[in-house]
Amino acid sequence: MLYCDKSDQIFMWSSEELAIPYLSPKDGSWHNYYPDFVINTKDGRVIVVEIKPAYQKSWSLNQAKWTFAEQMCIKHHWEFKVLTEKELF
Repeated sequence: MLYCDKSDQIFMWSSEELAIPYLSPKDGSWHNYYPDFVINTKDGRVIVVEIKPAYQKSWSLNQAKWTFAEQMCIKHHWEFKVLTEKELF
């Protein structure tokens, strides 16, 4: 959040405000996924960001959420990124 506040490339950002419907592999029902951040850059890009520990990247529930997030981002010409401690540090 501090990075977003201090970056001169970021126009605005929000946290856990975008609802993305996804079909859960756990119960076969629809749920909403709320990515950690939506970042709007000064050059007009929209980047949807999820931050997770690296060991959680292979979990089927996360994979389902991210598949639906990627589809939504493609539809809207946005970017979707999953960041772990490997990318952050």
